This record gives sequence, structure tokens and C-alpha cells, in this order.
Amino acid sequence: MSRISSKELFGQISNSLLHLYTENEAKSIAYRCLDLGWDCSATDVLLAKYLEISEEWEAKLGRLQTGEPLQYVMGFEFFRDRKFMVSPATLIPRPETEELMTKILPLIEKHHRVLDVGTGSGCIAVSLGIETDAAIFAWDISEGALNIAKKNANLFGAQVGFQCQDIFEWEQTTDTWDFIISNPPYVLDHEKNAMSPNVLDFEPHLALFVPDHDPLKFYLTLGNFAWSRLNPGGWLAVEINRAYGPETQNLFGQIGFSTTKLHQDFNGNDRFVWAQK
Repeated sequence: MSRISSKELFGQISNSLLHLYTENEAKSIAYRCLDLGWDCSATDVLLAKYLEISEEWEAKLGRLQTGEPLQYVMGFEFFRDRKFMVSPATLIPRPETEELMTKILPLIEKHHRVLDVGTGSGCIAVSLGIETDAAIFAWDISEGALNIAKKNANLFGAQVGFQCQDIFEWEQTTDTWDFIISNPPYVLDHEKNAMSPNVLDFEPHLALFVPDHDPLKFYLTLGNFAWSRLNPGGWLAVEINRAYGPETQNLFGQIGFSTTKLHQDFNGNDRFVWAQK
């Protein structure tokens, strides 16, 4: 363990990234690293606050220089103002998913049983465990993701029932629910060409991509699962590919849901679909 001024560390990070990013991008990453790693603000940097750095820091700096997302290097990302653990086994939480949380909270009641399908880091399930009195459960097919989600639940003292479960094998399960939430894979294979390398090269493809010929495969399965296992009046809420808003909404209607709603995100893109049984 050694000491370094935050101003010096900021310069070290930002200068080492100029081969990959613009000056402003490099500075932004440096500020985020200081925030996530040391709770160090921009004001702290101006004041040259001293920080303790571990022997692991040089290795972490090397990872940043390869273009690895800063969240994986630092091991955390904020979600609803809480610092969640993340790893390459989990997606990095996005602002759109925070918006999904904000929209569904008013619909969740104390007596509800709520399931988060494809929980990843557990950001949705753990947040619901903290912010509601409902019974919260979470599925994921990845043991690596579940390990991180469980650590986050322990970190925040949230009661969440985790299970390693493939959504495509839902018929082997027996539970029923009042609310099912999911942010499933929805990026098409051909969209890889437009993605930045730090997403494409580092985030888990299992949690991102669906084949071009079957873009709604997860939504069809989620819809059939929810139609079978939701209690009367229950809701299915999903995050979607903005290119398939009406198609996803229509799919749920064809399955049998009497009420479906398409919602836009803060950028005006189709991003969420609700369906009520």
C-alpha cells in the first residue's frame, strides 16, 4: 500500500488512455475510476487529496489501457445511487434499466411475489429487495453472474431468493408470481458492427446477443412463461430492443395478455413493454 495525490493519480490514468480515447473521454474515465475506487470527487482532485493505492493498481491500470471497461477494472458501477459489484460475468448496469426500475416500482405491492429473470449483477432484484416489502426472487443461467448478485445482496442486506435457471426450461419449474421483470438479451448479431470495442470485446455475449433470424426469441419464451405462471392481474415488464417495440407488444397480445403498453426511454426510444394478465 502506498500514498499518492488524487491529482497525480488522475493525471496518471487520463494520460495513459490517450492512445485509446479523446482527451475528454480519458479525463471522464479517470474521474469515474477515482469515484468508484476511492469515493474521490472532482473537488478532491482539485484539492489533491491523498489516496491509498494497493499493489494491484498497476495491473488495473494495465487493464484500462487495453480498453477494458472501467467498471470491470474497478469492480463496481452505480445503480440507483448504490455501488454494485460487477464482473466480466455480468452486464454493466445501464441508465435505461434504472428507468425500468423507476417505472415498475409503483406497481409492486407488499404481498407480491416478484421474479427477475436474467438478473446479472442483481441490480434490479437487490434494489427491489431494498426498496419494497415484496418477496423478491431472481434467476440467471450463469453461475458467475449469480455469485456476483449474491454478493450484492449480502452487501446491501437485501433478501433475494437466487436460483440458477434457464428461462427456456421454465416448464420444469412450479412457482407462480405477481410480477415478472426481465432485461433479456436483445442485441442482434448484425448490430455488433456498430458497437464499441469495450462492449463487444469484454461484456458477456450470453447476456447481450440474439440471432438475426429470431430477434424475439426471449420475449416469446418470457411471454409464454408469464402467461402460464403469473397470478391473475399480474404484470410482465421487459426491456427491449428499440427496433422491435410494436412487434414485442403485439407478440404479448397474441399470447393472450389483455393489456399491453409500450413505453419510451428518456431518449424517446421504444424501450419497455408491459403486459398484464
